[in-house]
Amino acid sequence: MSEIGFPVKDLMRRKFQTGLTIVGLIISTATAVFLTLFGENVGFEIALVTGGKLTTGFSNVFSRFVFMVTLLNVLVGALVTSFLVYLSMSERVRDVGIMKATGCLANRAFGYFFTELSIIVFTSCTLGAVVGVSVHFAFVSVLNIVGFSLSQRPLNMWVVLVIFFVFVVTSHILGSQPIIKAIRVKPAEALSPLYSFGITSKELGKPASSNLSLTLKVAYRTLMRRKSATRRAIICLATVLTLTTVTIAGGIIASQTTQGYVEQAVSRDIVIVGHPDLTSQYVNLLSQFFEAKETEPINYLDSKYRISESLVSELSAISGVLKADPRLVLEANVSEIPGVIIDPEEPDQYILVGDHRSGEALVLGVQPERVINEWFISGSFLNETDVYSAVIGDSLALEMFADPEKQTIMVFEEDFEIVGVCLDPLNNGNVVYVPLDALSTLVDGQPYYNFIFLKIDPAKRLQVLAEIHEKVSGMMFEPLELNEILGNHLNFLGYIWSFVMFLPLFSLATATLCLLSYMMLSVTGQQREFGIMRALGAKPKTILKIVFTEALIVTLISGVIGIFVGLFFTFVFLIPEPIISHFTLFSVAGWLLLALSFLCLSSLYPALKVVKKSIVDVLSQP
Repeated sequence: MSEIGFPVKDLMRRKFQTGLTIVGLIISTATAVFLTLFGENVGFEIALVTGGKLTTGFSNVFSRFVFMVTLLNVLVGALVTSFLVYLSMSERVRDVGIMKATGCLANRAFGYFFTELSIIVFTSCTLGAVVGVSVHFAFVSVLNIVGFSLSQRPLNMWVVLVIFFVFVVTSHILGSQPIIKAIRVKPAEALSPLYSFGITSKELGKPASSNLSLTLKVAYRTLMRRKSATRRAIICLATVLTLTTVTIAGGIIASQTTQGYVEQAVSRDIVIVGHPDLTSQYVNLLSQFFEAKETEPINYLDSKYRISESLVSELSAISGVLKADPRLVLEANVSEIPGVIIDPEEPDQYILVGDHRSGEALVLGVQPERVINEWFISGSFLNETDVYSAVIGDSLALEMFADPEKQTIMVFEEDFEIVGVCLDPLNNGNVVYVPLDALSTLVDGQPYYNFIFLKIDPAKRLQVLAEIHEKVSGMMFEPLELNEILGNHLNFLGYIWSFVMFLPLFSLATATLCLLSYMMLSVTGQQREFGIMRALGAKPKTILKIVFTEALIVTLISGVIGIFVGLFFTFVFLIPEPIISHFTLFSVAGWLLLALSFLCLSSLYPALKVVKKSIVDVLSQP
């Protein structure tokens, strides 16, 4: 028989344990591959590069999430493999003892079990990579079916190979540790009944308190008797539950936060009034947040686009118009101007920050006191006294400036001091907001409008729209509601996060496999005890209560650690400025409690298998 013939047959004899290990590693590998490929295709990458959709600021939120979850997945995959291999070796210590007692060399025994580990790891990682790629293509196709035009990028095999080899290497390194430990056991110890399930005299633990109930006493004694296995189970489960918490809490909170940022930037119940050429162009510029659209060059200063002050007054006076915000919108080449700051290392010296980069941007002249949008801003927005001040979009700030709030921007040969950076989906974040009077003076010498933004009362929507149509009839202008385009923005973010939210199911499945494997080991070691208890009159439900209590203790300890660490990562590293509602808090708490309850209930499976056996069969087990 070939060198791998015996290891393959051995793995097939232990189909259940082998299957658990393979499924756990497949899930971890597939999740990492899917997240990375899907992120590249919809516009967010670990390298923080915007792919034609989303702004750089929004992309960073997704990128941090992808990076954190992928990193945790690698750790979880390796730990799960190590833990399940450890449990497998705990059941086979007697086999190791017999092999060494019959003269088998330690390196030969190590090679035998390491071959089994390699078969499991390479099979799992290969299948995981295939599953991850398949799920990625399926989800991009779904986004296209529901109306978002996403071009399917060529498969990035380098990314897949890197993830594949990272999982292979880490799984081999951590998975080989329990094999090395088992090989070092002396034959006499390995063949003893005390050691047969990975129990040593040092791990018998202290007796349980007499104040505890019988169920809790037995459960506590069993966990303390297997300190090594219990400790590994808690570490592994805590890591998996950290990943679960990050994906559940982080996904829900990030979804609400990013949607809140977009809703504030675009705003609800907004009607824009302007020439059809301009309103169509504005919608295309807004749509670039979720799909790359071609835009035609337009002369924004053409006289036919000009809106008179009298029309602004008439529209502002309509009953149901809550606020009118006239604007001058232009496309222009803007340039970075280096800033001068004090050298932090030498306070008496000054250094230059930035360069002389330039690029195209959408420039909007606004009257600060009349602006109807609310952006998430680093710094501050314009105020009524500002003349040559500017607020720039996040993509423009991150791609063109070194330290934007310490620099200036040149627009139409005039320098504007940057006072803030905003998250804005318009023109994919390549925007500049400046005082309208200053911009009008630079391009025309007098106040100039080509858009009017109207905040309307939704209760009077039809009446307001009818009056607006009446006011602009015969002027070549048209009103256009932005609620539909805002809905597309929110739907796009919702679909992305809903796909990402499949990950808790994967990580929960991995946690279930870990707990199930641990409980299988525990129940196997207690079969004779359970048989004796049943022979003495204990009911099957008593056995189930003991096993459930064991699982509950392990799950609660792991859950407290995993949920705390997961929430810490979420609020400190993923979403520093979250938007959280009471519904979000209840949703996160509900999902986490559901996950923990599912874990505990799944642990009853091995106990059910034992109680279904007859007492004679249980007591006849070696």
